[in-house]
Formats: sequence, C-alpha cells, structure tokens
Amino acid sequence: MNRRSPIARLATLWTLASTADNIVLFMLLWIAGPQGWTGAQTALLVVAIRLPTVAGGLLGGRAVDRFGPRSMILLDAGVRAVLLTALTIVGWSQHLSVWVVLALCATAGVTAPLSYSAARTLVPRLVDDEDLPRANAWLGVGDQVPMVLGAALSGPALGFLGPGRAFLVPLGLMLCVGVLAVRLPVGVAHSQRETEVRRKWASAPIVSLVALSVAYHATYGPFESVLPHFARGQLGTGVGGYTVLWVLFGLAALATVPLAARLGRHRPGLVNALGAVLWGLVTLPIVAVHNLPAAALIFVISGAVWGPYSAIETTALQRWADPATHGAMFGTQRALLSIASPIGAACGALALDHYSPAGILAISALSCTAAGAVASLVIGRDTYRPERISTG
Repeated sequence: MNRRSPIARLATLWTLASTADNIVLFMLLWIAGPQGWTGAQTALLVVAIRLPTVAGGLLGGRAVDRFGPRSMILLDAGVRAVLLTALTIVGWSQHLSVWVVLALCATAGVTAPLSYSAARTLVPRLVDDEDLPRANAWLGVGDQVPMVLGAALSGPALGFLGPGRAFLVPLGLMLCVGVLAVRLPVGVAHSQRETEVRRKWASAPIVSLVALSVAYHATYGPFESVLPHFARGQLGTGVGGYTVLWVLFGLAALATVPLAARLGRHRPGLVNALGAVLWGLVTLPIVAVHNLPAAALIFVISGAVWGPYSAIETTALQRWADPATHGAMFGTQRALLSIASPIGAACGALALDHYSPAGILAISALSCTAAGAVASLVIGRDTYRPERISTG
C-alpha cells in the first residue's frame, strides 16, 4: 500500500476540519457587534463553543477506541455539516439570533474533538513506528495553518456573502472532510499487527507530558489577552503592529513544523520538555524591548520554537501508550488543551488590574520554563523504551 497518500489525505482532512472551526469563531466574533449582541452574550457564546469541547473530548475519545477512527471522523463531519446548514438557513436573511447560534455552536462543539482524536489514533495504524515523526509532522501543519486560513477566509466570506450565508464556507470545508474520510483506509487494528508492550496512558511520563502541554498552553494564554496592552503601551504601536507580531509568530511556527520529523526520532517527550524551557527563555526578552522591530524578531524566534511541539508530542504519546487507549488519551488531551489557553488568557486579563503588561508576560514566560524543567526531570528519568512482542 502507498502509505504516503493516506497520511496526506488524513493531514488535509484534519487541516480542513480545524480551519472550519477557526472560520466559524472568527466570523462570530466579527459579526457580534453589527448583529447587536451584547458583550455578555458574546462572552457566553465563546464559552458555549469551548465547554462542550471538554465533554466531547472526554467521551468522544473513548468512542474512537470503540467504534474506530474513520467512523468518528465521518460522524463529526456529518453532524457539523448538518448544524452549519441549519446555521446558514437561520441566517439567510442576514440576521442571526444569538440564542439559536449559541445552541447550534454548542452542539457542534461536542463532536469537534472527534476528528482531532481520530486522526492521531489512525496514524500509527497506517505507518510503521519509524515513520511516525514524519507522519505527525504532516498533521502538525493542520495545527498551524488553520489560524492563518481562518483569518484570511472569514473576512472575504462575510464581505461577499454577508452574515448567515458566509457559513457556506465552513460548511463546504466539512463536506470535503466527509468525502476525504470515506476514502480513508480503516488501518490495521492494534490487535492484528506487531505491537509493543505499552503503558496505560495514565502512567507518570504520559501524564507529565500532557500536563506540560496544558501548562504550555496556559502560559501562552496571557500573551493573547495582554499583548494588545503591551503593544500599545510599551511598543507604541497600534492594531497593525499587533497583527504583524502574530502573523510573524504563525509563519515562523509553520516554517519549523517539518523539523518535528527529525526532532521526534530520538527521545520525543524530553525534546518537548526542553522545548518548553527554551520557549520561555527566548520569549522572555520581549518585556525589555520598546520598539516593534525588536519585538517582531523575538516573536519570530518564539514562533519557530513553538512550531514543532505538537507533532513531537503526538509521536511520544503514540509510542508510549497502549494503542487500544489512543482515542481516550488524545480525547482527554484535547479536552484539557481546549480550556488551558482561555483560562490563561482570562488570568492575564484579570492580572492587568494589578500588574504591568510586561510583568505579566515575564511571569508567563518564566512559568513555561519552570514547567518544562520539572517535566524534563520526570520524563528524562523514566523515558519509555517499549519491548516488541508479536500478537500474531
């Protein structure tokens, strides 16, 4: 079997599904004001999108283990396509009720983690162990590209189609996800191929790595809510400069995703911990700069360090955990990560009442370095090297 084609198809599928999520969020935040939604209603909508993801990750991951990755991707694509169709019909007149939107988006949030968990569960069934880093680097593109595509597509969609009808764009993406999922191979079940003696996914190294990722995203969160204040006050720049910083961060992260294939070959997990240490250290100098060019350079370096993290982490978790529990593991991971960054952002926003933006960013960067150092001690001391057995 040509192994490259299924992985490329899976990576494309995941990128489209994630992009659809981002487009919906961007469009809802953009139309909130013109639609007359209050700030409280908009905040409630964001919470309604996020919280169901927690339940969807915890329960959906177990469904992936029970019913298979491909079936769950098809379920996610089908449910979200139906809900986006309803959202398009409801908003065809260019007026959207916030309560109808809230109900539809909350329902969609339940199934959204299925594609994430299923894609990462399916990869080890399609490629050999030595090819995991490269395959996960393909998936890593789907973690970085959607933010750029979401911002790039949502504006033109709203401009040409208007509210309501603009949801035809994410609807089209989810229909493409369904078509690609139908063509995915089922993969070799873990009980039918040469497997390895693995840990239960709740063992110390695996929990340490997932906890590190939660800390990584939580310490990143304050940069989302505090950076606008920092950019205006210390850098002396407006929305244009603020946008440049995040675009450079995203492009740098995307550029270094291919490095995950090489970095993930030897001691993934420990590489993640050291990467978190490095991210905090290279990002910390931002608090001492007072001009946009210097800040932009730091954000390029910071994004470059951030880029390969997710793909390397996925490789480590796939290798360490029992394949029979991959769905539950990645579903739980997705549930935790979906709230880590928003909680960090909320803490950063609250801290602005008591601390300077630079001080908050410094604490965030140093906290990330500390989390990476602690995780490196646990993971480095107990790096798992599985012993192969034949299952017949």
